[in-house]
Amino acid sequence: MTTHSPNAVSGNRPGLMFSRMLAVCTGGPQDVDALRHVASLAEAARAQGADPVVSVLSVVEREPGEDLIRIIGGASQETLDELRRQERLAHVQAIIKRAGLSVSGKLEVVTGKIFVDVIRHAAAWDIELVVKPMSHTSALHAQVFGSTDLHLLRKCPCPVWILRKPTGQGAAQAPERTPVVMAAVDFDAFQTPEDDADEVRAQDALNREIMVSALRIALAHGAGLVIVHVWQAPAEGLLQRASPGITPAQLRHYVKDAENRHHAGLDDLAGVARDMLGRVQGTKPSITTRLLQGQPEDAIAEEANRVHPLALVMGTVGRSGIPGVIIGNTAEDILTAVDGAVLAVKPPGFRSPVRG
Repeated sequence: MTTHSPNAVSGNRPGLMFSRMLAVCTGGPQDVDALRHVASLAEAARAQGADPVVSVLSVVEREPGEDLIRIIGGASQETLDELRRQERLAHVQAIIKRAGLSVSGKLEVVTGKIFVDVIRHAAAWDIELVVKPMSHTSALHAQVFGSTDLHLLRKCPCPVWILRKPTGQGAAQAPERTPVVMAAVDFDAFQTPEDDADEVRAQDALNREIMVSALRIALAHGAGLVIVHVWQAPAEGLLQRASPGITPAQLRHYVKDAENRHHAGLDDLAGVARDMLGRVQGTKPSITTRLLQGQPEDAIAEEANRVHPLALVMGTVGRSGIPGVIIGNTAEDILTAVDGAVLAVKPPGFRSPVRG
């Protein structure tokens, strides 16, 4: 039985930490959380002997009605843009100081479209992780990802961590509770040598990227890692209807075999994650697994909303080479249902539809 391709997932151990990070400031008080997370990641990287490069970007979007302001006040668009950039720069500099962040890379305040400019700067600066507070759209939808964040989660070529404080039941964790990072992985527990080898390798590579990002966040924040996977017995209901002669015992055996296959695959991935920690100095995060039964979009969101992780690390694009394509509606449904922070990972070779 083959559950997945562990050799393809493990490969060489990744760099211990993110080495080039971009903090995105949106102009609100929540910016300090993004900068503090980046500061923790940079400190953890230095503790492992790395020399991380931290950059900060803030994008000022033009507001509706500016044509009327120019007509009445006589100010040029360039003047309005410069005034807003100077105001935002003062905010960013104050937040950087408050967060205790050392900016070793670039600091820029630009006028433009947030998701477009973040993606372009991330590509130009060879960024490995973007950290950004959630953009609030309205009081009614205060805990729903808006179009700006969804564009970033779908289209940014590097991992994107959108920070959002959970609001649901149990969101206020007890101080003594150890924080966790949740990594949602997927694989075909019934794959055979005849299956599409490229598709198998792509899924393995995406799982590896998910676990690498999750481990880096966990290491920097003293958190545990929980690797989750959702399983179903293929065509269980159809089997009951199409094979009236099947006995309850045979059906239970079939379902249990499916569960065992998924359990073995998940254990293999946990072993890969532990191997990735081989060169880590100091305290290593605990690694546990959770095998969930049901529909992925329901089970993953429910588990994340129960645990309230620092980040739910997940893939939002299934195959490389297809710009900005979501895995059916699964990733979209999870992003809609999760009450908390999400770190979105793309497969190796992903091409963003946003060009420089």
